[in-house]
Amino acid sequence: MKKGAAFVATIGVFDGVHLGHRFLLNKVREAADTRGMSALAVTFDPTPAEVWGREADDSAYAALLTLEERRERLLAAGMDRVEVLPFSREIAAWTASRFMRMLHERFGVEVLVMGYDHRFGCEQRRDAAFYDQAAEALGMEVVHATAYGHVSSTRIREALRLGDVATAGTLLGYPYALRGTVVPGDRRGRTLGFPTANLSIPPTRLVPASGVYAVRVELEGRTYAGMMNIGLCPTFGGRTTLRAEVHILDFNADIYGQTLTVTFRERLRDECRFPSVEALVAQLRRDAEACRRMSDG
Repeated sequence: MKKGAAFVATIGVFDGVHLGHRFLLNKVREAADTRGMSALAVTFDPTPAEVWGREADDSAYAALLTLEERRERLLAAGMDRVEVLPFSREIAAWTASRFMRMLHERFGVEVLVMGYDHRFGCEQRRDAAFYDQAAEALGMEVVHATAYGHVSSTRIREALRLGDVATAGTLLGYPYALRGTVVPGDRRGRTLGFPTANLSIPPTRLVPASGVYAVRVELEGRTYAGMMNIGLCPTFGGRTTLRAEVHILDFNADIYGQTLTVTFRERLRDECRFPSVEALVAQLRRDAEACRRMSDG
């Protein structure tokens, strides 16, 4: 891609890069190909939600992807380039015209593709003619995309808060996943015959509801069947903070410090307090067998 190339662009947080986002990104790709330009996605970090003081641990605003994962999925969706703007209260006070001028002068944006309900600038106008006029004054063009459907990051978060990873995956267009580093835990799983990898997950990421899940685990380019427990371990007195631990089936190796990607397949059950260690182990065996059947199916 040569220096000074002209771009067709779209802007947004793109949390999840879900089906609705990809519909818009496809419009960017099509418009770029038609005009002989390159495709650009402009996103934000920190996000508007973070800047306006919504708590990072509030699952209503927790991130579906890290910035790195967001960038990866935007590029995989057909973008030639991804630019990250540091959102601030100062930028939030810009007019739409000023924001467009920045896109035009800084990134070479000639065409801006907007979603059907998208608005930006301090005016927060929804009428398409307003953005058309602002763009025309700068020698730019605005393309207004039609509606895709009832897909939103909010709906996906709501599903994950309920542990409904199937619905979340349908709306995303891919299974929800968590990426984290393996850190030391209390090693209790080893004594039960189910050693687990305790994942350190970025605090801004949305972790699904407590429970036991059938998952796939990716490690160093290989994929394994596994089961993940998210919760407070009530059988052993409980913890004060949520923990995400994954048992990799038919696997035995020291993986402390390594990065795992855990992809959710299905929620098996609630986390619960068992009357004895023996009852817990019996249930874990049933859970593992269910995960193995899914893997073989």
